[in-house]
Order: sequence, then C-alpha cells, then structure tokens
Amino acid sequence: MGTGLYRKLGVAFVLLLLCAAGAHAQIATPIDAFVGYSYFHANAPPGECGCFSMNGATGEFSTLLVHGISGLVDFGGYYQGNVDKTGRTLRVETFLFGPRYSTHHWRKVTLFGESMFGGSTGSGTLYGPNATTSGTASGFSMAAGGGVDLNVSHRISVRVLQADYVMTRMPNFFDNNQNNLRVNFGVVFHFGQGR
Repeated sequence: MGTGLYRKLGVAFVLLLLCAAGAHAQIATPIDAFVGYSYFHANAPPGECGCFSMNGATGEFSTLLVHGISGLVDFGGYYQGNVDKTGRTLRVETFLFGPRYSTHHWRKVTLFGESMFGGSTGSGTLYGPNATTSGTASGFSMAAGGGVDLNVSHRISVRVLQADYVMTRMPNFFDNNQNNLRVNFGVVFHFGQGR
C-alpha cells in the first residue's frame, strides 16, 4: 500500500480517537474505534478464479444506537504490487456503512455480526492502458460478516478475528463484479459509559 494511503488512514484514525476522547466526558453512549491489519483475497473474475491477495488496513467507528445494535462506519485500503503475476498494481479503498449487532453474554468475549453498504475505488496500472500508466475505477460495494473481540479491559479489546464477504463492482472484463474475502485483526478502543 502506498505511503499516501497509510498517511490518510493514520490521520483519520488519530482524528477519530481525539474526537472520541474529547467527547468521552460529555457522552453516556458507548463509542468504539477499531484499527487493524487486513488481508483481502480478491476474486476477479468469478468462475475462473482470477484470485490474488492484497494487504492493507481497516479502520472502524461505531456507536450504540439501541441495545446490541450499533451504527458502523468502516473504511479500508488494500494494495497489491503484482496482480496475478502481470506486473500491474492495484490499490482498492472501501467506504462502508451499516448496522452491527453485538452480544455481550460473556464478560471476556464479544461476538458480532454486520452488514454494510457503500462504495469502493480502485486505482493503479491494472486500470490503465498498459503496465506503466495508472487508471481509476469506482463502484458500489457491500459487505456482510462477523467476528470475535477479546475484552482485555474496560477500554481495550483485541479483535481476534473478523471475516467479511465483500462484493465490489468495478471493471474486470467479465461481469464487473468481484467476490472478495476480507479478514481483519487489530485493536478496539472503547469510549463513553454504559458499555
């Protein structure tokens, strides 16, 4: 992943933490912020499995709406420097929003499931006319999945596993749909009261 995207994700996450920390004394609603590593297994086109792996990062922000249900904002960036051994590069960014249901039946473990909708952008030489010229594409995206958080303390959890099916719609010279698997690991920071 390019340093520019890492910088953008880092700045966005730091701003998110600062806003949440500043609001901590004034709010009673729990707010969670997640940052972590993402493995993104891309499948384009389906059928022949033009599959390749990408590495990147994901950041999330969620706030409790009603008992067990949170509103979720999820953004991620993933990169591959040699797509399917063609020498072409690809950077994918996803921006997703939707509900998450979490269960807190166990003190040390939180299970959750989610469904999200939004958009994605792709850039790099994969979308260019040749292996040295970059291009861009964008389209609709959706995701569904779930995961497990290990609650280390009242303020911090470790995301042991999050797995999501992520569908993106960008040009692929077949049907313009990609069926992807995303796996996240990382840290969740909890702000607010009533968690």
